[in-house]
Amino acid sequence: MRLLSICIILLAGGSTVLSQEVDTLETEELPKYWDHTECVRNLFIESDTTKARFGEGAEIDFLLERSSDCEEVGPVSRRIALRYLEWGDTTYDDIASESRSKKDLFKEGLSWAKTSIRQDSTDHENYEIASTAFAALLTVSRLRTQAKLADSVRIYAESAIRLHPENDRAHHILGRWHYEVSKLGWLTKFLSRVVFREPQDGSFEKAEEHFNKAIELDNISTHRFWLGMAYLEQGKKEQALEQFRIIQTLPYVQHNDDYLKEEAKKLIEKHS
Repeated sequence: MRLLSICIILLAGGSTVLSQEVDTLETEELPKYWDHTECVRNLFIESDTTKARFGEGAEIDFLLERSSDCEEVGPVSRRIALRYLEWGDTTYDDIASESRSKKDLFKEGLSWAKTSIRQDSTDHENYEIASTAFAALLTVSRLRTQAKLADSVRIYAESAIRLHPENDRAHHILGRWHYEVSKLGWLTKFLSRVVFREPQDGSFEKAEEHFNKAIELDNISTHRFWLGMAYLEQGKKEQALEQFRIIQTLPYVQHNDDYLKEEAKKLIEKHS
């Protein structure tokens, strides 16, 4: 399965991209933090500055040191989880540092995601980050554990949606889950059912449903690209091409938009 990279891209602040160091921005230019207490807002602004200057590792150390400063602890644990996942995702071989592998970083991310749920079991974003963490860990795990990890991706994303049906990122994760499971070969599905007793039942129709819902909530290139891919898998070429053409007209809001627009152009040329 290839859930990881897109999940983490989506989680890194939704459709908002900060293209300059945070210490050059006024607080009112950071509306995503106004849902939190003043303590957490200030902590996150300092945290962003640390990341911009020194990277994920330094920001994680900062957050770990300051994690108990604020009464509202769930969002801080969730951010620590996200930074571990991002650090692992931007490590292109197995070794992230002298002492940490990608798998180690993803396990830390999952641990902090579960901590955030224990701290606040009513926050849908905590379940969303847990779903992403399971997806990350799945990519570096052996076949014996992949079936259970894959199902955890689905279970936690569904929990996020139950708590907040308008979570577009959780809908996207579920769309990707159905898309990837539907593409599994018959032998893999057979082994999952017989050996692991964990049958994975995805469908392109369900993927299409979740991607459409994600677009309804946030009209960004990522959602439309994967809706187009789901259409292609179902033989709906014209509907897929429509999505790839729409992508060319959308504003740049995420750091992978250039890549998605270019990939969509290639698919237009290939299928026109």
